[in-house]
Amino acid sequence: MDIYGFLLCSFLFLCIHFFLTKRKFNRKRLPPGPTGLPVLGSLLTIGNRPYESLSKLSKTYGPLMTVKFGMINVVIASSSDMAKEILQKNDQAFIGRPTPESVAAGKFYDMSMVWSSAHSLHWKKLRKICNSQLFTTQRLDSLQDLRILMMKKMIARLDEACEAKEQLHVGRLVFGTTLNFLSNTMFSGDLFDMKSDAMVELKELMGELMEFAVKPNVADFLPFLRPFDPQGIRRGITGLYDRVHRFLDAIIDQRIRHRASNDPSERFGDFLDVLLDQTEEHELSYTNIMILFMDLFVAGTHTTTATMEWVMAELLHNPPVLAKAKQELSKNIPPRAVVQEQNLPHLPFLDAVIKETLRLHPAAPLLLPHLTEQEVEIHGYTIPKHTQVFVNVWSILRDPDNWDDPTHFKPERFLNSEIDIRGRDCKFIPFGAGRRICPGSNLAIRMVNLMLANLVHNFEWKLPNGLKPEDVDMRGGFGIALQKYKPLVAIPLMVKAD
Repeated sequence: MDIYGFLLCSFLFLCIHFFLTKRKFNRKRLPPGPTGLPVLGSLLTIGNRPYESLSKLSKTYGPLMTVKFGMINVVIASSSDMAKEILQKNDQAFIGRPTPESVAAGKFYDMSMVWSSAHSLHWKKLRKICNSQLFTTQRLDSLQDLRILMMKKMIARLDEACEAKEQLHVGRLVFGTTLNFLSNTMFSGDLFDMKSDAMVELKELMGELMEFAVKPNVADFLPFLRPFDPQGIRRGITGLYDRVHRFLDAIIDQRIRHRASNDPSERFGDFLDVLLDQTEEHELSYTNIMILFMDLFVAGTHTTTATMEWVMAELLHNPPVLAKAKQELSKNIPPRAVVQEQNLPHLPFLDAVIKETLRLHPAAPLLLPHLTEQEVEIHGYTIPKHTQVFVNVWSILRDPDNWDDPTHFKPERFLNSEIDIRGRDCKFIPFGAGRRICPGSNLAIRMVNLMLANLVHNFEWKLPNGLKPEDVDMRGGFGIALQKYKPLVAIPLMVKAD
């Protein structure tokens, strides 16, 4: 049989499979949705910005709809009420995760707290450690001196840029600073320097890994393409995983040797020491620690970097808001002083600016996908077992039923507001909700507030090449992650002390 005959037979087989699958699912009363094309489903309709196109589809089909992503039935929740049904009221049914090809390429993906089932003992063990040991207020407070040290290094880097009148890619600056934040919190500051070979290697590895991780992969929705890896994502990311694993293994081995040859009083008290203390009590292996650090690095760098680039873009796009934030900082902090974490509770407008940025530009606009681990009924619709479910928080955070003038940047809406950012109110869930809410949200909020306060307080910012505030490109990028379509470039100017 020639190639054309083979392709024709393959297409006919897939069409028959499509219609048989459609008949099978139609026996259940699935939420409504577009019919879609054979094999491709609604992939062409969804396009490059799925959070936007799915929000538009929900205006036709309702806040709970079924959309075919290629050959996969996917249920989309687009309202706060439906998010509450999935993430809180029925979270036991939606507690699973599908495994994307980019994740399955890693050797130990089934050990990941992000991608393993929340019903598993392994997931419960890791979650307990995170909630009771790593991300407690006491633990985060104990490490704030390290974060202040990173702020001083960031300010020194920006002072050099001011002297050189350098144009900065804000995302790159924030990415490096975020990695420093995380590496100091996890491994302590003695291991890394902004310009050390280790830090440069880690920055390059995490940058390449993030490029692959957020790229939409057609093989996730057309399973017959998986063996062919048409976009090269599995091939490209497998080697990166191996390199990151070797890097983290070396860090853990170095710490084990340090602990063996030094008195316990000389321990660092960072995340790594905490986790090594848990290896016997919780039967935690060194591989478990390595994969947990992978999870924290990937999630932490993406969320923080994307949020910081968006918030700086919004401030440069809205000069009156930037001026108001600078005024609040000037009233509370001396000129050219490093903003400390204890100053943050006295900066309510700055906090409101960050919350409004998260509302308009959530780093994970569809959150991570959920997977039903049992058949469940919601509002008269039956969602079968093993169905993928996305919560479109981008749509929820711009819903006029929840927000006045929802498409405009208005930080004042969060002043004196009781809206909670930690998942209790499903109108505002940039970090998710329920038992699969991001465990590191408290650390992420601290990092973003501290970085933004120091960037705004210690420097003036202007746009390059004579650009005006209205020229700042505020479009979102392609894919499932909400990054800027056009990276933000700005020029820092030193603020002189009185």
